[in-house]
Amino acid sequence: MKRSLFLLYFILCAGCASLPRKDIPPHFLASEYTTLSEFSKKYGFRYNFDTLDDVVIISAGTKEVRFLLGSPLAYINGEFIRLAEYPFYSQGIIYIPRELERAAILKDPVRFQSQVAIKTIVVDAGHGGHDPGALSKKGLKEKTLNLSVAKYLKDALTEKGYNVILTRDDDTYLTLEKRVCVARDCKADLFISVHTNANLSRRLHGVEVYYLTPSRFNSEERAVTLAKEEGFWKDDLSFDARAILWDMLLSKNYSLSVELSQSLYFSFKNLGFRVKSPKRAPFYVLRLAYVPSVLVEIGYITNRYEEKTLQRASYQKQIAEAIVLGVEALNRQYSLAKK
Repeated sequence: MKRSLFLLYFILCAGCASLPRKDIPPHFLASEYTTLSEFSKKYGFRYNFDTLDDVVIISAGTKEVRFLLGSPLAYINGEFIRLAEYPFYSQGIIYIPRELERAAILKDPVRFQSQVAIKTIVVDAGHGGHDPGALSKKGLKEKTLNLSVAKYLKDALTEKGYNVILTRDDDTYLTLEKRVCVARDCKADLFISVHTNANLSRRLHGVEVYYLTPSRFNSEERAVTLAKEEGFWKDDLSFDARAILWDMLLSKNYSLSVELSQSLYFSFKNLGFRVKSPKRAPFYVLRLAYVPSVLVEIGYITNRYEEKTLQRASYQKQIAEAIVLGVEALNRQYSLAKK
């Protein structure tokens, strides 16, 4: 329980938006690292490493340090610090940066302060109107569930101070193009599309998070197409200038989309949801979105158990809360990156 609470708090406060890395950092310098075993022997620390969640805990007396492999953030006696390099695992050995070694033995580690970076979020309730989406055996329509969860998500995000815009707030049909244009027109920072899954196999269940398939991401080609459009950049910019700006923006959007999908994965997982690792897909709302985008399949309407739970308001609110935690995590990580 204590470990689960730490993971949840780590996600919420530290913005761990990347899957644990066990590879050697690209600019690895042996002089900037020490092994965990050497550190523990030198300073009399005890340590515990759980390979299931990649969390390492080292302690001595009243001092306790927790960190996640592959993350640049460490949790020391209730405070987070940001590291220049991340701890990693290689060939049976855990390596920690010298910076973490020094911080662990200091009485008062230097903390970081976060700031709001993500402000406007578009929440898209999939399907609607004459398009019901997936249907359950009992006639439950996907479009109804999507809208209900989207509304709860809007309320939860609004409470956190975000400006939230729904692509639809009633049973209205919108084209896919119109949905992504909403994000463009309001200059959103994130686009989250809510859907409900379905499959011929009634055994499948759980949450799935999607981001754009890399093979469908061609920032240069897409940038040239978007550069032909008017109204996003200043009119006095040349075509080449607009294309370059779009290329830079799309590359950044793709990176943040991947991080958001991973952040949502962690938040769902640590709130007890059955969730699969982030998947890649060529969905229109991901491929042609103007901002960092993910598509969340909140469960399987064709699974007998999930069909019932998905209709409960309390469960829909839990789904919304998990997404909020993931967004908050990305926001904090993004804020740190801007410093």
